[in-house]
Amino acid sequence: MASKSSIEKNRSIIRELVQDPRQTNVALAAKVGLSEGSVRRRVERLVTEGQLQFAAIPSAAFMGRPVHTLFEIQSAPGATERLIDKLAGMPEIAYVYHVTGQFDIIAVGYFASSNAMRRFWTERLGNLDGVMESRSVMVLRVAKRAHEWARDIAVTGDEEAGWDAEADPGTPGADT
Repeated sequence: MASKSSIEKNRSIIRELVQDPRQTNVALAAKVGLSEGSVRRRVERLVTEGQLQFAAIPSAAFMGRPVHTLFEIQSAPGATERLIDKLAGMPEIAYVYHVTGQFDIIAVGYFASSNAMRRFWTERLGNLDGVMESRSVMVLRVAKRAHEWARDIAVTGDEEAGWDAEADPGTPGADT
């Protein structure tokens, strides 16, 4: 397990990358007080361990899929994992969550039109074996995206600095 000092150095690198992911390792090293080689190795390790990802995130609307919909799905007993796998393999579905509450799964999809979403919901999702109930919720406006939470932390600092990142079940690569 990494030391608190090492974790904080990694977090400072990530905070800087969230502010400007295109900056050079030399510029990043100057900001966090480490050598360029140390920053490069830390970034490579964070990526390899799944703690950091680099991605281009286009607007779904710009890419021709402006209809953003959440599907709440109640699965039949024993069918949840199979449904999660099927949903994860569908190109319209961007996120699949196994959740608690009335529904077992929440899937998030992006569609070219409300008619395309309706066909998906009624003809594909509705015909999947193991779906007991489903509801759709169309998103009217996105006030904040998942990746944007990191910008807030980068700007304000980590108020929860006492959290043990190694024990967080939501951390990529952590055992759940």
